[in-house]
Amino acid sequence: MPFTNFPHGFSNGISVRGMPILQTQPGQVYWVDNSVQLNPQARAGSDGNRGTYLDPFATLKFALTQTMPGRGDIVVVGAGHLESISSATTLLLTSSDVAILGMGSGASRPTFLFTTAATANIPVTGSGLSIQNCLFLCNFADVASVFTGISASVTASIASTTMTVTAVGSGTLYPGAAIMGTGIIPGTRIQSQTSGTTGGIGVYVVSFSQTFASGTITTGPQDFSIDSCEFRDISSVLNFVSIVTSSASAQAMAGLSFTNCVISSLGTTAATTAIKLTTATDRVKIADNFGCFAILNNTACMLAAGANNMTNFEFARNHLERPNTSSTGGSFISTSATGWTGHAYDNYLYQLDATAGIWIPTGTGGSFGFTNNYSPITGAVDKSALINPAAV
Repeated sequence: MPFTNFPHGFSNGISVRGMPILQTQPGQVYWVDNSVQLNPQARAGSDGNRGTYLDPFATLKFALTQTMPGRGDIVVVGAGHLESISSATTLLLTSSDVAILGMGSGASRPTFLFTTAATANIPVTGSGLSIQNCLFLCNFADVASVFTGISASVTASIASTTMTVTAVGSGTLYPGAAIMGTGIIPGTRIQSQTSGTTGGIGVYVVSFSQTFASGTITTGPQDFSIDSCEFRDISSVLNFVSIVTSSASAQAMAGLSFTNCVISSLGTTAATTAIKLTTATDRVKIADNFGCFAILNNTACMLAAGANNMTNFEFARNHLERPNTSSTGGSFISTSATGWTGHAYDNYLYQLDATAGIWIPTGTGGSFGFTNNYSPITGAVDKSALINPAAV
């Protein structure tokens, strides 16, 4: 916005109608609103507008193209806003350090309706992004994922803040993506591309000055935060299969945070699991969520990690229900890895397996702790839960 009563930003952060904006030093503020209910003197939303409160953009995709990676911009999405996600290109979460803040409550929250294709999803390429107070509805069968992490692998060198890419192994480079490699300063991000093939071989500006001899660099949407959102299936056959799916690069989604969300998962036709991480991932936080999932025996409802170790993993204060009668591999978290670190505490978990009664596999790691987690172990529907694993 060109004019503000707070020209020096918000040193202590800011909350709008109780919704916290995570960035403490925000940059520009953009508004998105295609609702038919207009404020006095406001124009209807259009991507040809200025993106202000009275002159909002019409789509979140266009608003994100106006942000600058690393500046800490805010995109406020108005109450009553509706967008349909019909493919993998409808909406791309790019840039970095941008907070997407939905206004309104209940059915008036910004709504993203998934239609048309099972492959419809929202690719996430930028790092440090957050999305808050939005509603996601599924109106197509077995939609694979709401958010999909996007990564790339290239051969490149860095001198000062200039990164020169000489070969692309896989994927596309995007401004805002975190870059990773042995010796690269953690948190380094792509700011812009100055020459070459868009997203490929060429010259880029990165956020931190450093020296990196030519070698392999990978990218990913690190520190992605989803907070106070709701994910709802329309029916048992119009359903999300997952909410977050990671890319294939190790640590590409390090710092993922999934908090204060509500999941109404009715799907019974596919292995529905809210978060699927296909590589080792550090600093994942899953906390303060409420979820009801349909019965899918031997399918973890919250996190599937495969053979990958989660390190510094936090799983806390979740209230989840999947009334499975068999929980091979865990009813709520599944993994075959044995080197986890972190802590699971104060969770309330409901399942009906009378044989194994486990919500997470045993042996996840000697440095992964459990405190005060409640889950039934008898398979009886009229019994209260016990501390599981058992207290000692």
